[in-house]
Amino acid sequence: MTPAVSNRPFAAAVGAMLLALFFWAVVPLMLVHFTRWMDPWTANGARYFFAASFWLPFVVRTLRGMAPPERRAVWRAALVPAAAHCAAQVFFGLAPYHNNATMLNFGCRLSIPFATLFGFWLLPGERPLMRAPLFWAGLACALGGFVLMFENGFGTDSTSATGMLLLTGFAATWGLYAVFVRRNLSVYPAHLAYGVVSLLTGAPLVALMFRFGDWRALAGLSAGQWFWLILSALLGLTLGHLFYYRAIRVLGPIASEGSLLLIPFQTAALAHFWMGDRLSPSQWAAGVGLILGCTLLLRARFRMRS
Repeated sequence: MTPAVSNRPFAAAVGAMLLALFFWAVVPLMLVHFTRWMDPWTANGARYFFAASFWLPFVVRTLRGMAPPERRAVWRAALVPAAAHCAAQVFFGLAPYHNNATMLNFGCRLSIPFATLFGFWLLPGERPLMRAPLFWAGLACALGGFVLMFENGFGTDSTSATGMLLLTGFAATWGLYAVFVRRNLSVYPAHLAYGVVSLLTGAPLVALMFRFGDWRALAGLSAGQWFWLILSALLGLTLGHLFYYRAIRVLGPIASEGSLLLIPFQTAALAHFWMGDRLSPSQWAAGVGLILGCTLLLRARFRMRS
């Protein structure tokens, strides 16, 4: 008799994704708030300095217990994901200066079609989804929501042509990042994998801050502003990515990206109470399509696993 497949890893991965969703729903509100205090290069570099500093002791302690060839293998495996992530972080850091918090999160979810294309190309384990009608139905719902959302946001004060280009650049590089995390780093513990990526990403972002940013503005921040800056780094970078890596290991990059469709509604609700943002009826309709697409994508991935 064939033993039943345990659902615990899948449930744990969904739980990890829900935690990442919560952290990432809050961060765009903070990033938009930072536009009043500092330029994007400074905000990006400072946030990743704190994220890399957080993970440095964990990385050092873990690598110390590994043989030299294994250490070198970890760094080599993290190079391409870190490069894609660094590019995505530059786009994401600039985007709040040309989009409001709600549009920022909706637009960033354009990473789904890119993650799908890159996943089918680079990950044989994701290709069975190509034969799943449920997957294509979910993707169609998601893309329909994207079209409706972008049509509503373009030409208003919620975004701009530059804002759209930045969001598209982020979506492409983030989709590639998610696929390479699954391909290169899923054999390593999540804290080690993202810890090494954060160190490789943090160094160039801090260098860009000193080259293009007004980093002296950091000296003028109040204690409260420092608190929000550090908190955004801990939530959005250290914890958000940690749980995202754990989800990718089981759900794969395509279904994980589909799960991120829930973030815009979370952010919209928070922005409604915190910043006074409003969603139009057509935007809410777009959100319904996004949520339905997310549900179908996860269901298709679960069936493929079974």
